[in-house]
Amino acid sequence: MIFLNIVNKIFNHALKTTALIIILSNSNIVNATSVNVKIEDMGLSNWSTIEQQKPGFGSNGPVVLDWDPNNSFYTELLVWNHGYSGQGAAICWQGEDCALELSTLEQDISITLESFSIGYYGYGGIVGYDVIDLDTSTSILTDTPWISGDESTLITVNSTSDTGFRILFGYDGFNGGINDISYSHQPVLSSVPIPTTIWLFGSGLIGLIRFARQPTLV
Repeated sequence: MIFLNIVNKIFNHALKTTALIIILSNSNIVNATSVNVKIEDMGLSNWSTIEQQKPGFGSNGPVVLDWDPNNSFYTELLVWNHGYSGQGAAICWQGEDCALELSTLEQDISITLESFSIGYYGYGGIVGYDVIDLDTSTSILTDTPWISGDESTLITVNSTSDTGFRILFGYDGFNGGINDISYSHQPVLSSVPIPTTIWLFGSGLIGLIRFARQPTLV
């Protein structure tokens, strides 16, 4: 009887260890790379066309930023280094549908758009925005907030896409501008298959435990 108890304890411990191995082998521990893009870090003078003078500024690894995705003089993003709610901003001439795009063409990479801020030049005004998921070509976040001229407004998105995002802003994208674009990217990993030997080992342990727990025939 004592022997059976010892055997049961050993097998129970081994079974727990096997379960832990199985859990660890199926876990996907991925470190995301976080990036914060600030207009002031570009080192460009006011009225500079970002995509012409600093193409892809803020890109990181597989993620590419396009400051003129419409390829249009009216909506391409320009630099202004101060005065937009106490900071710099990217603006456009026309003031409507100013566009910034974050994307990747690599497979098994996801992008998380965490947040961006909107500032206003002057007392304050309404600046609408629309965040589009390029994966589905649908709007995932839109609003028309009043932006103070004293402090920028942080827009929290926290959405993930396998392709990327397009951020549109206006109606007043000349007096209102975007800054502090925060995003992260990480590989998308499929589940790691559990080795057959682990399954067999676990099954064998279960069988032995059941056998050991059977009553002894006298």
